[in-house]
Amino acid sequence: MKTITKIISLSAMTLALASCSDLGSNPMHSAERSRNLDNPKVTGETYAQQVCSTCHGLNGQSINPTFPNLAHQTKEYIATELHELKDETRLDPKAQQFMWGVARNLTDKQINELADYYSKQPAPVNTNYADPKLAAEGKKIWQEGNLSQGVPACSGCHGENAEGAANIPRLAGQHKNYLYKQLMVFNDDYELVNDHKDIQSNLELPGTQENGQPWRAGNNGAVMELMAHGLNDEQKEAVANYLQTVR
Repeated sequence: MKTITKIISLSAMTLALASCSDLGSNPMHSAERSRNLDNPKVTGETYAQQVCSTCHGLNGQSINPTFPNLAHQTKEYIATELHELKDETRLDPKAQQFMWGVARNLTDKQINELADYYSKQPAPVNTNYADPKLAAEGKKIWQEGNLSQGVPACSGCHGENAEGAANIPRLAGQHKNYLYKQLMVFNDDYELVNDHKDIQSNLELPGTQENGQPWRAGNNGAVMELMAHGLNDEQKEAVANYLQTVR
C-alpha cells in the first residue's frame, strides 16, 4: 500500500502543478482539486481522473494488464464492487492490496458518480496480443460451455458479446492477464497462478488470508467458483485470450 500511495501522491503533485493557474479563480476549484482521499467534496469524476487514473487510465482504459479496464463497465457492477471494497468484503488479495485503502473513505455519492463516469466512457479496444489458437478455443467455451464438467455457456450470463448486464460485469476487451488471475482466484488455484509467469506478469497470490480463510472475488463469487472449477488451466487461459479480442 505504501508503494501505491506514493504513486498516487506523485501523480497528484504533477497534476496540481500543471493546473495551479486554475486554482482560486472559482471557490469550487479548491474542493474539486483536493487530493485528500477522505474529502467528501471531491466529485467522483474528479476522483476518477486524478486518483483512479493512476492504475486504470484517464478514461478507464488501463495500460498495465494487471489492472482491469473500467471503461464502459456496467454502472451497477462498479457501484456494487466499490461498496464491497469499501466494506472490505471483496476478499481477493489484489483487491485488498490495492483497493481497500482507496475505497475506504468513498461516500455513497462518490461511488455512484464513479460508477456513472466509467459506465459512460467509450468501450475499450484491446490491441494487446492474444493467442489465436487459444482465443478460438475460448470462443467455443464462451458460446457452448464445457458441459461435460457442468459449465454452461458463459454468454448465458455475460451476453453473447460479453457486454454484461446490471451486476454481471462486461468482459469484452478486458485484459487477459486480469481475467486469468480472477478465474484462478475463483478456483483457489494459487500455485498455478504464481507459476504461470507469461500471462500473470509476475503477480503473486497467497493461498489463503492471514486468518486461514480462502480468498473470494466479487459479489458473484459463489456462481463463478462453480464455473471456474469446471475449467482446467488451459481452458481458463483460452477464455481470457478470447475475451481480450472481443470488441
